Amino acid sequence: MNNPYLTPERIAWLHRKNADVVLSPKYISIKSLETWGGQHFSRTGWCAHASWEEATPQWIGENFRKAIETSEYFGNPTGPIDSDGLDAMKPVSEARRRAFEADIATTYGYKEVVDIGKRCDLVFGTWHYRVDDIIILTASKRRAGGHSAWPDNAKHQDKRIHISLSASDEELGLAVREALSRCEAQRPQKINWPKPE
Repeated sequence: MNNPYLTPERIAWLHRKNADVVLSPKYISIKSLETWGGQHFSRTGWCAHASWEEATPQWIGENFRKAIETSEYFGNPTGPIDSDGLDAMKPVSEARRRAFEADIATTYGYKEVVDIGKRCDLVFGTWHYRVDDIIILTASKRRAGGHSAWPDNAKHQDKRIHISLSASDEELGLAVREALSRCEAQRPQKINWPKPE
């Protein structure tokens, strides 16, 4: 049955690439995601981490660009998702995620892998790659047990930064840092912020 909501323009918009940026008191990490309805750690996309001292705007922009460009979309706006492909993806994605997180824990001296996610700020990166070259960086709100995005309405537009993928690595990195500065946390926690260079 035809769905009048799923116009060609809407279908194009639903195709997206995603990458997350996490800033902790010890490190910054960037990871590519793949979308199958929900989002999963990419099996093949770019991921990287660095200490605050290493994470210059140039480094952030370069690695974020690689992460979002290598993100993949496996959704199907007009029909069911490939369930066999989804089932095959999950253990590979999970194994790569665990390895990445274990490397972060070892590199920055965390006693337990679970500790790497404590007091972190998160920016969601989205690219509607069939529509334009604009990256949308969305600041998050830190909550107990995770992060949430802000409602997509006029009241919270300051939580979103739009930047062209044609921007330089430094410009892209500065935009990511600005998005991180717009995150919010529950009191008495504070928002992380890269140390001055």
